[in-house]
Amino acid sequence: MNGIDEFNKQALESQGIKSAVRSEKIVRSVGDLQEARLGDGTVIKRQEFIFTEQDGLVKCAPYELHFIYEMPKDKKGWGLMCTCGSIAGVVGLNAYSKLASPTNTGKMIVCVRHTTLKQNTGIGEHADGSHE
Repeated sequence: MNGIDEFNKQALESQGIKSAVRSEKIVRSVGDLQEARLGDGTVIKRQEFIFTEQDGLVKCAPYELHFIYEMPKDKKGWGLMCTCGSIAGVVGLNAYSKLASPTNTGKMIVCVRHTTLKQNTGIGEHADGSHE
């Protein structure tokens, strides 16, 4: 298990969630911040909002280097991911206030690794080591 897979597993387990967790290999075209491909060729696209059953339509964090996507339904594992390889999740205003302006609902989907490190160290870092 690689480092980000272990981080993802521990983050979910700390919330009492038992789910298969495996980061996907992401292939990106240089300079294209709107879409990427999973290792099997599946195209994923940046979305401003994602609908979740529990929270309804939720805004995605406006990262510059990565983006949040919903895992395709035919793939097993955690449903919301960041293109850095971390799981993503819905958080409230306190968790994202240093990253973005408040949303209408007070909720946002963020990269869990970036947000956790931002809260704990003051510096948000994605699983690939990039900062924003």
